[in-house]
Formats: sequence, C-alpha cells, structure tokens
Amino acid sequence: MKTRNICFGGLLLLGSQLSFSAEHVVLVSVDGLRPEAIQQLGKDQLPAFYRFREQGAWTDNARTDFDYTRTLPNHASMMTARSVTGVNGHGQRDNDMPEPTATLHNNTGVEAYVSSVFDVTHDHGLSTSLYVSKSKFILYDQSYNEKSGAEDQTGANNGTDKIDRYLFLSPDRTAEALITQYVEDMSKERFNFSFLHITDTDGAGHGDRWKTPRYMKALVRVDGYLQKLFDLIDLDAQLSDTAIILVADHGGAGRSHGDETDYENFRVPFYVWVSSPDNAGSTLAGRELYELNQSTRMDPGANRPDYSDVNQPIRNGDAANLVLELLGLPAIPDVGATINAKQDLNIGL
Repeated sequence: MKTRNICFGGLLLLGSQLSFSAEHVVLVSVDGLRPEAIQQLGKDQLPAFYRFREQGAWTDNARTDFDYTRTLPNHASMMTARSVTGVNGHGQRDNDMPEPTATLHNNTGVEAYVSSVFDVTHDHGLSTSLYVSKSKFILYDQSYNEKSGAEDQTGANNGTDKIDRYLFLSPDRTAEALITQYVEDMSKERFNFSFLHITDTDGAGHGDRWKTPRYMKALVRVDGYLQKLFDLIDLDAQLSDTAIILVADHGGAGRSHGDETDYENFRVPFYVWVSSPDNAGSTLAGRELYELNQSTRMDPGANRPDYSDVNQPIRNGDAANLVLELLGLPAIPDVGATINAKQDLNIGL
C-alpha cells in the first residue's frame, strides 16, 4: 500500500466544493443498468441500491456520452473525464476486444497521452486498482501499465504503472467471483481508489432482453454484491472514511443498447454514498442530485443535450473528477478533460 506524499490536513484543495477528503473511494460501474428497473423492484428486493437512495445523493436521470451508448467508450469517459469524439475527445469508439498494442493514447492514429483518474491518484502517492468482468477491459491496463503510462511529474516518483492491481475475473459471465476477490483483497490492501466493473445486468439484457425476469434476477444479484461492499465498510474501522460512486455505462432496450438516440439507452443512474465516522450510515441524506446542483446542472427530462449545450446534465463521465475531489486531489489536468473539470458536482456535503 502506498502512502500519501501530500498533506491536506483533512481539507481539500482550493476550489473544491467539499470540506473533507476520503481515504478510500470505490467507483462501481454496473454495466447496462436501467434506473426504472431499480424503481420497479423496490427496496424490499434491492436494499443496497436503496441505501444509496436513502443515505446518499443520487439521480436516476444522468446521461451517457452524447455520441455513444456502448461499454468501452463510456468507461473511457468515466476514467478520463473526456467525451468520446471531438478535437479533445479520448477517441475510443471501438467496443471490441482490443489488439495487444491498443491504448487510449494511440487509438485515434495520433499519439497523444490521455491522462486518467488513475494517473492523478497514483502520481500523488495513492494506491489504485481495477477489477473488471469483461476481458476487453484489458485496454485500460494496456493504457496505464509500466510501458504505456506517463512519467510521474508530481512530487515523489511513483513510476509509470498507474494501476497497482488489475484483475479480470468472470468465469460464468457474472461478477460474483470478482467481487468476492475484491472484498478479500480490499480488507488487506485497502486501495485508495478502486474501479469495479459488474457485468451481470448487461449479460442478461443481451441474452434475454432488458426488462425480463432474467434481467431482474441479475439486478437482485448485483444488489447482493453491493451489500458485500457495504458490509466490508461497515465492519472495518479502517474503511470508515470510504465513499462509493455507482454509475452505469448505458441502459438497454430489446437486446441492444447501440442506438445513442434512444432514451432507454442514454439514461443512467448516478449514485454517491459517503460513510459516516461510525459507519452507522452516510453523511449524506438521500438528496436528489439535480436539486443539489441547480446552478451548474439541469435535469434534462427526456432530452439528450450535447456537450455544447449551456445546460449540461449530470453524466457518467462526471465520476472521474468526483473521485479525485473526494480523495482531496485536483482534477485531471488535460485540456480535454472537461467533464466536471471544476469539480463542482455538489453531493450535499
């Protein structure tokens, strides 16, 4: 486990909207998660999801990237705070298994380093991990390993490998074994930043359509994974200052999610939970995120604002710089990392 080579005295950097920093942040992406399915099943069947809604800050009406509602493009946005397309987009349009030489830095044909949440966290002396349940996520390890990662220009030299622990594990197309392994590892390693990818709902949607009993059963299974995370935090005093962000890369309709203009595909949840010192609950209070962000974000209703719209929605790409803010770190410095670049997404603290 790395130690901080910076000292904030418990306070965030100038410009932050928060008054403290967490030691641990877990970003959970539930692949193909439809918000209305959470509402349909309700608290009795999804107690962990509803813990976010009752104790955290949340919305069921966040947005994906404007141009793409696919897995690899949207996860790249969650990591880099960039749109997919445009002059300064990360450019990851492809959603297939990457070639061994593929990275986020060379996928546009122009060699240009694309900084990520892993870069900023790692270069400030904190530990990182990426646990995934799809093999094509090797793209991100290839982008930020010791060969492809940038030199550390911040404080002490922590090296070029920005992801301390990368694990792909999905033997039965679920994330159960992955989450079990993560809980075991986290109880020992206590990573400062963890990115967890859960595939169950996406697999059910593609296999038997979204909105089916199979999909709902997968969602209940995911709730059990989230409960394991809460149990880990609740029972470990050394994790009492932990935040969890839950997002999705896309929704789904029929057996697909490729149509970026379909409301059922581009609408996603965005939930945040921050543990209280005694782990009795959260320091938040079940607030709706658009109500908390009336001066910086606008609820898009059923609309799909592009990145040039003056009234921006909350997007899954907001997660990268929110992670850094919660850790007491500055935003991703790249000119293209424009999503939540001011770290002004208010979560109610």
